[in-house]
Amino acid sequence: MGESPVVVEMSGGPLGAVATTLLYTYRVWQRNRDAFLRQWSAEAGGFLVEPVIMLAAIGFGLGGYVGEIQGVSYASFVAPGVLVAYAMFHAAFEATFGSYMRMETHRIFDSIIVTPVNVGELILGEATWAATRSVLAGIAVLLIAFLFGLIHSPWALLTLPIAFLTGLVFSALALMLVSVAPSIGTLNNFFTVFITPMFFFSGIFFPLDRFPGLIEMVAWTFPLTYAAHVSRGLTLGELNVTMIYSTLALVSYTVVTLYLAVRLMRRRLIR
Repeated sequence: MGESPVVVEMSGGPLGAVATTLLYTYRVWQRNRDAFLRQWSAEAGGFLVEPVIMLAAIGFGLGGYVGEIQGVSYASFVAPGVLVAYAMFHAAFEATFGSYMRMETHRIFDSIIVTPVNVGELILGEATWAATRSVLAGIAVLLIAFLFGLIHSPWALLTLPIAFLTGLVFSALALMLVSVAPSIGTLNNFFTVFITPMFFFSGIFFPLDRFPGLIEMVAWTFPLTYAAHVSRGLTLGELNVTMIYSTLALVSYTVVTLYLAVRLMRRRLIR
């Protein structure tokens, strides 16, 4: 894992178990972070250039024809949704192809679980690293949106924790797929069948009430819908109680998907 784990004396009981889990989760996160830092320059363009293209083409190009939505410019409406969408994409890519390569091609997962790190700590480390990449993407979008004049409230800084939660949810969903994927080609289905439709039907580009009733109901089952709702309220400074409910929904998705990811990955790795 890059370096020997720090040996610490943990007290017994639940607190000791929690401290051990946090330590080993951090070690997995640290291993992935160190690998990223060795090649960060090759990925910097993806963090910085894509948001500029998206906000310029969709927000200002298409926005020139759309006009205002809900009292704000189309670019201001789209920007907070783009932020969480990029959080989703970065976490999903990292936890699908990145995790699969670490598991099957480089056999890193096998090397990790013969150490004191268990499968649960391995998955938590993978998920938190993918969510960290979501935050990096969120920072890039937030900065570019600010430079474009699309940020209307200091509450927008809280979109970064929302980006982290979004990253946790989608990395856990991706790891669930990785745990049962027979080949790396199977992972493409995750983006075709799940990620791409969610990108277009989660209220990022237009209000959900424009959909027929049934589609709107389905859209509210998507975790990205809740993330976009909270992100937009924070960015525009329009705070209301529904944002609390949406944040709780994201937390619930996180807990459930991480639990399932650990269970499924344990079956794959422990034979």
